[in-house]
Amino acid sequence: MPLLTLSANGFRRPEKYDVIVTTNLFGDILSEIGAALQGGLGLAPSANIGEKHGMFEPVHGSAPQYAGKNVANPTAAILSVKMMLEWLSGKSTDKQLDVAARLIERAVVQSLEKGEGLTHDLGGKASTRQAGQAVVRNMRLLAQKED
Repeated sequence: MPLLTLSANGFRRPEKYDVIVTTNLFGDILSEIGAALQGGLGLAPSANIGEKHGMFEPVHGSAPQYAGKNVANPTAAILSVKMMLEWLSGKSTDKQLDVAARLIERAVVQSLEKGEGLTHDLGGKASTRQAGQAVVRNMRLLAQKED
């Protein structure tokens, strides 16, 4: 399917696509479009998974222009860790990996729903550290409820 057609279809019916196999250049373009659909690059995790190895990172990559400035949205990095834990749980008998992945996702969702730790790209004023602390705080609260 041509890239432009896939892009248009992705905007209209993103739920239609689970996995898209493509070249690196087209993958970058499509992942940026996908990120826009879900709220921006600051929210988009990604994974490159092979038969034996996986690499997990935000769609935006390392974002060196923000290094050391405490202004980047950490959500994509946090959700990339969640994806890594899910992948690892599929390769392991340790069920705690899946439990941790679900806890991370629930804490991120809760932080966003409450408007806690919203960074500039989401209309807030929180720093990277404050946004991360909001997720950690919600993880602790959720974990206490499960105990």
